[in-house]
Amino acid sequence: MATLTVSAASGAGRRCHVMLVLSSGKLGGGEETVRLLAKHLDRARFQVSVVCPPGPIFQRMAAIPDVRLYELMFPTVPSIGTIRCLSKLIELERVQILHTHLYHGDLYGFLATRLTPVPRLVSTIQAVYFWGEMETGARQARWRVGSLVFRGIYLAFNGLVTCSAAVREAVCTRPGLKVQRDRVTVIHNSIDVQELKPDWESTRALGFSEDSSVSHSKRVIVVANFTRVKGHRTLLNAMAKLPTDVMSECWLVGDGPERAETERLAEFLGLKNRVRFLGSRNDVPALLRQCDLLVLPSLWEGFGIALVEAMVLGVPTLACRAGGVSEIIRDGETGLLVPPGDADAMAAGIQRLLSDDALRARLAAKAAPDAAARFDARSMAERYQKFYDAI
Repeated sequence: MATLTVSAASGAGRRCHVMLVLSSGKLGGGEETVRLLAKHLDRARFQVSVVCPPGPIFQRMAAIPDVRLYELMFPTVPSIGTIRCLSKLIELERVQILHTHLYHGDLYGFLATRLTPVPRLVSTIQAVYFWGEMETGARQARWRVGSLVFRGIYLAFNGLVTCSAAVREAVCTRPGLKVQRDRVTVIHNSIDVQELKPDWESTRALGFSEDSSVSHSKRVIVVANFTRVKGHRTLLNAMAKLPTDVMSECWLVGDGPERAETERLAEFLGLKNRVRFLGSRNDVPALLRQCDLLVLPSLWEGFGIALVEAMVLGVPTLACRAGGVSEIIRDGETGLLVPPGDADAMAAGIQRLLSDDALRARLAAKAAPDAAARFDARSMAERYQKFYDAI
């Protein structure tokens, strides 16, 4: 049964009412983008409400002033109750722009607006999950059907945004999920640079103890949920190729369906004592500040918000040249890029960076101002406001 809870309220007015629908309550780049959009939209022009499930991101949303926040579950199998609840909310709030996020948010938003039409229905597509070429048999058939379904759904949307040019290219060219290019606007995800101002927390605040015997060696961190496309297998195979004196340990931040398999692989490769699984965390900036290098081993990535956070904080980065990552890192200038799925190249890149303090310092010094200037949440919100005006 669908449940609906109102958490906060804002004043009414003659502003354009934007309702943001987010189908995930977890912490992630897409979820954080919605939070920052809700926080930074100009309140003189826009009344903002947010609908999302309970969870860490809902708790962070609750701290935003002047936002009406609704708690609503979005079951994987479309729920009539949820569709009706969302439809009633749209009517109650007199929504003028319904802005959906993530595929289930898009699906429920589309179905709810069949019951209660809105003047404008738009979506932000964070990634392309229909990886037919990575699946076989029934799973491949299911993903292709899903791609066709969403191709049909998006015909009803008044505008589409993608978080990177790479996602736009995928949406417009991949088999099944094809959308006309002129219907898609690129607005990069962002971070709140002011929220990331370093306060240099001690490691005692991290919630676990460190091994002082290895504290003098280099430490690598990966911030990515455990799914096949995130490339943890490539990372572990790369680590197995590195001399033990190159790096002390690797922190893996995140959770997901592939975590248990990744833990087994780490043990099989003899890395159990060098890899630390930290789970989902809400203190990623503090963790980043304790590390010498952030690695993003994704086989494909819509954007890569963890890269931006690390760059702004002065942490050197190495990532795979996949998806939107190349729109963040300038190879050899603000970070290093390696081919996706290439464990040898990743091992070489990690060893090169961890063995060259001057190179890490040079990349970090150039990356921090570059990322802060290009990916700040206030600029992102301004671009979304222009997008709303245009539609």
